[in-house]
Amino acid sequence: MKRTFEVVGVHILAMGLWVGCGDEPQVVEPIRPVKYAEVRPASAVQSQRFAGTAKAGVEAKLSFRTGGLIESIGVKVGDHVEAGQRIATLDSRDAVLAHQRAKAALENARVQKANAQSMLIRVRQLYQANNVSLAEYEQAKNGFASATSSYESAQKSLDLQERQLGYNEIYAPVAGIVTAVHNEVNEVIQAGAPLVELSAGEDIEMEVGVPEGYIAQIQTGEPVRVRFSALTGLDFAAQVREIAYALDASSTYPVVVQLDAPSPSIRPGMAGEVEFRFGSGGPSEDPLVVPVKAVGEDANGQYVFVIDEVDKGLGTVHRRAIRIGKLLADGFVVEEGLAERELVATAGLRSLLNGMKVRLLAE
Repeated sequence: MKRTFEVVGVHILAMGLWVGCGDEPQVVEPIRPVKYAEVRPASAVQSQRFAGTAKAGVEAKLSFRTGGLIESIGVKVGDHVEAGQRIATLDSRDAVLAHQRAKAALENARVQKANAQSMLIRVRQLYQANNVSLAEYEQAKNGFASATSSYESAQKSLDLQERQLGYNEIYAPVAGIVTAVHNEVNEVIQAGAPLVELSAGEDIEMEVGVPEGYIAQIQTGEPVRVRFSALTGLDFAAQVREIAYALDASSTYPVVVQLDAPSPSIRPGMAGEVEFRFGSGGPSEDPLVVPVKAVGEDANGQYVFVIDEVDKGLGTVHRRAIRIGKLLADGFVVEEGLAERELVATAGLRSLLNGMKVRLLAE
């Protein structure tokens, strides 16, 4: 009897195992998180800010036109200088000696010219009286011509040495404030190397780097606003003065704006921001835009993944073909395929599939 119960138990266990093996395993599909954005109209007036540094309207880098040993520097950073004020000098002893030699050479050439002229006058008189030959007369004329040429050459050499004496001094070309002094007394400086930097005039400018996506929308004379981090609560009216034609080392286009009425509190070197405003606010300039990161492209054209929200924080993505227009500051203009306030995925487009469930993460 005991053996019979054991056999029945084995059969029941086997049937239970067979029934359990027949069930399909349940696979839970993971819900992928995606970032999204809302399709909306472009701002009627868009604004962008770019960082820059204040500088004086006139900045001069003063240098010697010749190299040498610095003998004196008469200014320091922050000093106010007047136009024509002497800024620095070089050791000019060698130049003075060269000037003296040129002056002596000129005097010697003057004496030689005077002697040659007297000789020419005397020989001409003798030639006219048939007391000297034509060859002697020609020789006297050539001697005078040579002496005259030597005198003129010596005069030019003296003029050059006098200018060289002037090259050993720096004078302020305009009134201004010294913003930098790069060398010390008794240092050797090369010709053309900046020694002193001078900021002149009351005009204040800001130079900013503008990305290529905005540079075509900026025009010379356009009004802008300028703010400085050191002057909280204040902003200043300005206008665009220069727009660079080519990229600089930072891969942006340098744009210079000039403040209309700068404050005395603004100093060269202050960090600030320039605010540019784009658009005029007309209805025709208010199209729908879609973020650049939301648009994909393949052989069939441009597309986006539209998100249909089915529950709080969850949604389903559907691929939709669209047609886009020009690039604005907020994204591409939507010409066809999207409606206002629709949600579109902005990241991982290549990993999304039509009908996939997703969890929404704000951009």
